[in-house]
Amino acid sequence: MNLYVSRNGQTFGPYTIDQANSFLASKQLLATDFALVEGTAEWKALPDVLATIGNESLKSISANPPPVIQVERQPTNSSPSRQKAKLATDRSKKKVDKKKGSKVQKIQRAKGGQIIMVAQEKSFLSKIFSTIFVFTFLLLLAAGGIVGAYFAMPTKMGPILERFGINMEEITGNVASVESSIETKSPDEIMLSEDAWNTLRSSGIRILPMVGAKGLQVISSVDPELAMKDEDLEKLMMIAPHIISLDLTDSKVTNAGIGFIAKMPNLKKLFLEGVEGVDASGISKLNELRNLEYLNLIRVKLDASAVNFLISLESLREVYLFETGLDESAIGRLKTAKPQVFVNSG
Repeated sequence: MNLYVSRNGQTFGPYTIDQANSFLASKQLLATDFALVEGTAEWKALPDVLATIGNESLKSISANPPPVIQVERQPTNSSPSRQKAKLATDRSKKKVDKKKGSKVQKIQRAKGGQIIMVAQEKSFLSKIFSTIFVFTFLLLLAAGGIVGAYFAMPTKMGPILERFGINMEEITGNVASVESSIETKSPDEIMLSEDAWNTLRSSGIRILPMVGAKGLQVISSVDPELAMKDEDLEKLMMIAPHIISLDLTDSKVTNAGIGFIAKMPNLKKLFLEGVEGVDASGISKLNELRNLEYLNLIRVKLDASAVNFLISLESLREVYLFETGLDESAIGRLKTAKPQVFVNSG
């Protein structure tokens, strides 16, 4: 009775049982090698095969031998080292499948019978890498869910996140400063969940595309009951980079809400006409708006400090100051400092 031995994708043998035991004792064969009894179709660990042959009768195998496995025969008195040198010149006759870094030995019967696969176990480093990849993916997925929930329900999620030491206002503020380079998009190009869009629609805010350009224009309702408030501005943070024009005429926005407007990096036009809750201290929060070109402050109560702020706006090109309480000297100082700006004081 003979058997074959497989190691690292190479096959040795056939050996007699005595030869296999002798080579195993002298460590020419290893306990980690696989063995196949001639006439069978299953590879097993070499020590297990030798132990089975020594303790059990193999008459059933001799009486009904299965189809023979096609394996190249080598001289019975050859050692594994000599056979390995011989097989090195004949590697083109062997078929080795490689899939994602795992080496697989494939032996097929001569008449298209069963295919026996012996695969090497993944290395320890591969297991560590796979674990880290899965953990990182789940962490990013959870973080994305938290951010999405905050933008969809900022007033509800904000206090919950603050209990865990997460200040989303600071985070979104930093993001807004970076997003100034983000290209503005039309409504059909903005990727928001259906829940997020429903949140905006339910607030009564009118969101329209810009005429002849990309971006959005947001308009407060003329109905006093539906006029925009500070919390409505907070909801707009999910589309802040795409807002080009914001009309808050006669709205109920206060100085506290101006902080949200300051996080709209691409805002070019701002209408605050008749907004009673805003004054010079609120207006000064707009100094982060590097693209603001048009500012309507009609009937907004201002003082001389507002002029210093308006002078600091480098991108400003048009400002309306009817009934703001600014005297002629303050208006004159603005015109002198910003001759390129159209100042309409009524």
